[in-house]
Amino acid sequence: MEQDYQQWFLSKDNQSVRTYKQLMNQSIEMISNYYETIEKPYHHWELEDRFEHFNDEMTFKENGRAFAELKKSIEQLVLRHSLHISHTGAMAHLHCPPAIPALVAEVFITALNQSMDSWDQSPIATYIEDAVIKECVKQIGYEETASGVFTSGGTQSNYMGMLLARNDYCKRKLKANVQEEGLPPEANKLRIFCSEKAHFTVQQSAAQLGLGMNAVIPVKTNERYEMCMDDLCAKVELSKESGELPMAIVATIGTTDFGSIDSLHDIHQLAATYDMWIHADAAYGGGLLFSKANRHLVQELKLADSITIDFHKWFYQPISCGAFFVKAETAFQHIQLYADYLNPEEDEHLHLVNRSIQTTKRFDALKVWLTFQMMGTSAFGKLIDQTIQNARQLAGYLQENSMVKVMNEPMMNAVVFKYQCKRIAKSAENQKYIENKINTMIQQQLYEKGTYIIAKTKVNQEACLKVTMLNPMIELENLKQLIKEVIQLGNELEQKEEALRECATIS
Repeated sequence: MEQDYQQWFLSKDNQSVRTYKQLMNQSIEMISNYYETIEKPYHHWELEDRFEHFNDEMTFKENGRAFAELKKSIEQLVLRHSLHISHTGAMAHLHCPPAIPALVAEVFITALNQSMDSWDQSPIATYIEDAVIKECVKQIGYEETASGVFTSGGTQSNYMGMLLARNDYCKRKLKANVQEEGLPPEANKLRIFCSEKAHFTVQQSAAQLGLGMNAVIPVKTNERYEMCMDDLCAKVELSKESGELPMAIVATIGTTDFGSIDSLHDIHQLAATYDMWIHADAAYGGGLLFSKANRHLVQELKLADSITIDFHKWFYQPISCGAFFVKAETAFQHIQLYADYLNPEEDEHLHLVNRSIQTTKRFDALKVWLTFQMMGTSAFGKLIDQTIQNARQLAGYLQENSMVKVMNEPMMNAVVFKYQCKRIAKSAENQKYIENKINTMIQQQLYEKGTYIIAKTKVNQEACLKVTMLNPMIELENLKQLIKEVIQLGNELEQKEEALRECATIS
């Protein structure tokens, strides 16, 4: 029997177009209904129940089913039990509510399915990505000789920063072409310096690049969790005196927990003295480039040799969407390879594969372009500043309450705090253990209730709670209600611990 393939692929065929419209309209209706009726950011699902009821739904069928038959599964499994990240109660991680213009762009991205490796597979998309990169380059303050490329996010971008730094150092200092010859014998002496609060992908990248995690030297931080310049200077100098090869410094422009920003001005002076590469991990802080009131915090970003920026964090883009920038486009020579069928060296067209470690790549630049075209930089900047103001309001409110302790003065929109036990004596031998246990349980129980999704972290071995307010629609009343629930849960848990201690004493 002849197969009808038109129903599965979008083409000019009437049946194809009709099927696409019907499925898209039904999907939009389902998502719209979900957003209109959702009351809390998460509907808890008991671990033992997960997938048991849906085991049959998870298996691939020999014969397909109509979308109408699958709608119930999508509604009850996918929609019901996903994290509702656009809800004002969802404030755990650097996980943003996606902007509507970006959601619209995703429709075009998936339907057109451009492959961003070679020009012939993405003719206009190639030049749109390049144009968006150039706009960002201008915002950073780089010269026209700078360049960049879209990536899957901070992990890839940080890896590329360390890759270029390593290959550049080996070529200039050790006269070694790593691409062709592999790592030189001296590679085990290469060293990377970063804050002890830097993202784990710095160490991960060093391991993947054959340098080993021990090649990364952690630098102490000050009371604001910024890289301590005295410690950095001392460790770079000691490394040099020990016969090691200081290769790069990674400046964190927005630490994950505190939003702290390392001083690129001071780092640049030190790097110039020792001829080291500077990579700025602005995966989080890159959004400040468009801020009106806080842009000064990233005015030194242009001093870095390479930069990571995640659009799927503070730029409100659907995952995944990031970018990697270099001060000098010539730096990409360290990763370029040419294939006759894809990007021949003599070809005059722009092939973005020449800037990337990826080959096949999505047309994610369209999301950023459409977002800024519809919102404008002014409205976007105000949105950024609103989230910072929200964090400062929360920190101020927390400081007025003796039941909680604020662990940082917000630089961006993240606030770290902890519930403080009052019933359990500070002199108790296991008081710190109990307080850590209670704070951990507060986060877990809030998640299970589904009303507020916040994160847990540690500061100096103390279990703490963290809120990251990327959502500009969060209001102070939302935050006050969150703190009320935190304190209520903390009191209940503390009473239980006190009762257990009394029972233990009696027995």
